[in-house]
Amino acid sequence: MIKVIASDMDGTFLNERGTFDENRFQGELDRLAQKQMHFVSASSNHYQHLLKTFEHVSGPISYVCNNGALVVDERGVIVSEDIIDHLVLRKALDWMLKTSSFFGAEIILVGRNGTYCNLPSQSKRFKASKYFYENMQSAKDLRLVFDSIYKIDITWETGGVLERQNEFNHQFSGRLSATSSGMNGLDVMNAGVTKLTGIQPLLDDWRLSFDDVAAFGDNGNDFEMVNAAREGYAMKNAAQDLLVKVEHVTHLTNDEQGVQEQIDHYLNEE
Repeated sequence: MIKVIASDMDGTFLNERGTFDENRFQGELDRLAQKQMHFVSASSNHYQHLLKTFEHVSGPISYVCNNGALVVDERGVIVSEDIIDHLVLRKALDWMLKTSSFFGAEIILVGRNGTYCNLPSQSKRFKASKYFYENMQSAKDLRLVFDSIYKIDITWETGGVLERQNEFNHQFSGRLSATSSGMNGLDVMNAGVTKLTGIQPLLDDWRLSFDDVAAFGDNGNDFEMVNAAREGYAMKNAAQDLLVKVEHVTHLTNDEQGVQEQIDHYLNEE
């Protein structure tokens, strides 16, 4: 029986407007709590943004943030953190500055105390990115940021990410790992950090396993979580690189509340 529902946010739980049916989900959260089931928001987004996403509902939600680099449980307690070593971070930034395929990239460092971007604060791309990041600051030289960094976000306006992902992972094998995040971007965390590794300490606390989990995602950074779950789903609208690797696909898209429909299915199981 499914006891934990873990869902990616953008393109999965959230519709294309970045919203969800709050009234419906409040009822689902209430029923999940009654049945001692758990909901995990497993996202590449950072904690403050996820809290804002669910500010109009109340109930037990755990957060796997920054693709597993920060995990906060239902009580608001930090369960685990995975910080990028500053020397490794500097080497990655140095390498990107001199590698032609990374020229023109928007680079955001997601830290414990804030987020830091290499674009001017008046640029359109900076202002668009602020939707996803609280306390975002423009930094002339990201190598001079000394916050504790969970994740590097890299996005391009043009060109694909697969070759860039492979190039980065070849260069930093064993130290950092890049994975596709949607919106023509890459998420970079410490090697081995994924949404799967983020969910594991929550399961340990609950004395459960991935055999108790249903997971939902729409992109490459969801694969490990979806693949490990007892019932792992790619969204009907998922990126092709995930769809080709996952057995189960939802009947409905994110715009059709595909995850919430499946939550109701689990709640109605006897």
